[in-house]
Amino acid sequence: MRMIRFMQAQLRRLRNENEGSAMIEALLALPVLTMLTFGMLEFGSMFWQREQIETGLRDAARYMARCRHETNTCQTTARNLAYYGSVAAQLQPRVPNWEPGDSPITFIETTGETQTVVTASTTHQLVNSPLFGFLGIDEITITSWHDERVIGW
Repeated sequence: MRMIRFMQAQLRRLRNENEGSAMIEALLALPVLTMLTFGMLEFGSMFWQREQIETGLRDAARYMARCRHETNTCQTTARNLAYYGSVAAQLQPRVPNWEPGDSPITFIETTGETQTVVTASTTHQLVNSPLFGFLGIDEITITSWHDERVIGW
């Protein structure tokens, strides 16, 4: 009986105490805030990579729309512009793992009633991030294209 009274007294004392409540609240909120922070960073990285791919395709399509030299030379130069941001192939692509062997760029030239249009398109799988892997999200595939009216030089 004495032990039960002692336990009741201890529980009453703990119930009336509020020291450490801020620490408990912080411990409960910290994992949620950490996931939100990493989620924002991952989505920001994904959107940045998509924008870099679209910028590369725009540069390549614009070059192909102006180029009237040998087709293979034009396509090689346009692909270098897309992947590396310069005419010569660099060591580091604009987007990690976005290279000719992994994600080829195709050029299609279509002629309409009044104009000819060059379309540059590609599909790229983003590198799986730790957060997306933890959440069970598979690789994310970006499919992008850009149309440019042919004007030649």
